[in-house]
Amino acid sequence: MVATSLDIPHLVIQAGDSREQFELRSGSKLALGRHPSNEILLSDRCASRQHAQLVSLQNHHCCYVDLNSRNGSRIKGQSITTPILLQHDDRIRIGDTRLIFQDIPAHRSTAAAPNSQGQVLLLQADALQGKIWQSILRSQKIESFWESADIDLKDYLPRRAAAATLPQLLILDTQLLGEEIYDLCAWCCQTYPQMKIIVTNSQERQILMPERQKASQAGCLNWFPAFREPKLLDSVAGIVVQVTGVMKTLGEDHLRQDQLFAALKSFEELLVEMASLAPSPRPTQLSNSSQTLESSRNAADLLDSTQISSKR
Repeated sequence: MVATSLDIPHLVIQAGDSREQFELRSGSKLALGRHPSNEILLSDRCASRQHAQLVSLQNHHCCYVDLNSRNGSRIKGQSITTPILLQHDDRIRIGDTRLIFQDIPAHRSTAAAPNSQGQVLLLQADALQGKIWQSILRSQKIESFWESADIDLKDYLPRRAAAATLPQLLILDTQLLGEEIYDLCAWCCQTYPQMKIIVTNSQERQILMPERQKASQAGCLNWFPAFREPKLLDSVAGIVVQVTGVMKTLGEDHLRQDQLFAALKSFEELLVEMASLAPSPRPTQLSNSSQTLESSRNAADLLDSTQISSKR
């Protein structure tokens, strides 16, 4: 099932000197592992027979599910313990094998024209938070473009400016660079004052006034906390404030409320669908306390059985 087109997302498998490429078509579900029945066969000794699944959801999301494999899967150095949404250039490691998720710009952009760079440039460390932003912007017909988190803005933005495609707004996640993010924001504001910046924190659900003050001092318009998934509609008032702020920055003043609610509801359904993909927990050995209790029960059962036999 080797891919033949780069017009759709695909997965690159690197193991030693070998390199294979697989399509991730809309609605597809691909199994990975050492067993020959898998669509993607892994020869790595650390891979389980049924190691993981790649599942396409709602036509434009790709979810990676580790099937309680013995040696696990890792992304950005962290073990994957629940189904996760993938973003462009995500790299998953299984033993010595690397899985690289590739999603071409047209599939990361909400722009109507494939070659359009969009009004909003998204740089997000967390795929889930970034995709929520994309869904929200799409609902308001705002063109956006999600770039790889690894890009160097001091190299990237001059090239965009030279091509007259500098975005109107940059939505930047502080998790990408930590405290250094504000020095970068200050440079952007000084070099390209026409491009506005809003910073977010994909790991913080509460408003932090000290962070908001740092953002303001660096020249940013605002600082936003993360969206509170999975119940997005429960915090819709805060989301409306964030979206309204983005729209005012872009010169838009009409909030498409029905479309926003529909987008949030659709994303909630996506999260429910993702949760349903989680495999059942792997049976584990009983803890010491459980083993002690089980031994006591077995002893009691044996005693009862002995007493019954004696009566007979």
